[in-house]
Amino acid sequence: MTRRYRDAAFLREQYVRKQKSAPEIAALCNVSSSTISRWLARHEIERDRRYQDREWLLRQYVFRRRDQQEIAADCGVAKTTICYWLSRHEITDGESMESDTCESCGNSFRYYPSVGDRTFCSTTCANETRKRQVEVTCPNCETSFERWASLDTEYCSMACWGADNRVCDGATYGGGWDTQREKALRRDQYQCAVCGISDETHRNRFGYGLDVHHKLPVRLFHQWDRPPEDAHVLRNLVTLCRTHHPDAYGTTVATETDSSQLERDT
Repeated sequence: MTRRYRDAAFLREQYVRKQKSAPEIAALCNVSSSTISRWLARHEIERDRRYQDREWLLRQYVFRRRDQQEIAADCGVAKTTICYWLSRHEITDGESMESDTCESCGNSFRYYPSVGDRTFCSTTCANETRKRQVEVTCPNCETSFERWASLDTEYCSMACWGADNRVCDGATYGGGWDTQREKALRRDQYQCAVCGISDETHRNRFGYGLDVHHKLPVRLFHQWDRPPEDAHVLRNLVTLCRTHHPDAYGTTVATETDSSQLERDT
């Protein structure tokens, strides 16, 4: 079998003058395309790099609607090479890219509208904003305080939250709440059940002690015409800090839970 693909003149004739691709020459010589590519490289045979010219690439990809694989085969390069130069020249397949300014770092960036509106240039910048402290005014006492941007709370304390979210007009916890609250604190060793911060550290940092949270909200017991003491059973109480309490309202136990499942601990 004649190994014409090893001949530089033959390869130059097929590849440069006739503009055949490596796979086409491989089929003509009954060998693999990698073999042709290897001998093209060995003889240092290459076409002019038209794909590096922005106007030529724009004309092929956008106006003539040729796909990347077709252009790659025409130029005798890999599809990834065409993809790289399309990106470098900022050429799209007809969909215009939008430009915006990152709200975190202030740098300009480009994105495809079909992917969705973009606010940040990267995941790193998106996460950076969540770590920032923002100033919030408590809607109850109108005191200004700082919290992490990622926390969804408007109140400066549980006392203020409770004032705006009481069970009903004139309703109070009652039912031996103070006693049960102290029992829950002792059971949890005066530490947040999530992060472990102590009551003393919490007081020094926030000006008040740890909170005791009802897993099943008191308002549900009110709706069920159940007495307050049924909501205060130790199984329904957990000690939480200011950071973790705002995320816990009514979510620790499903709201459809029957109150009869809670037995009072003595």
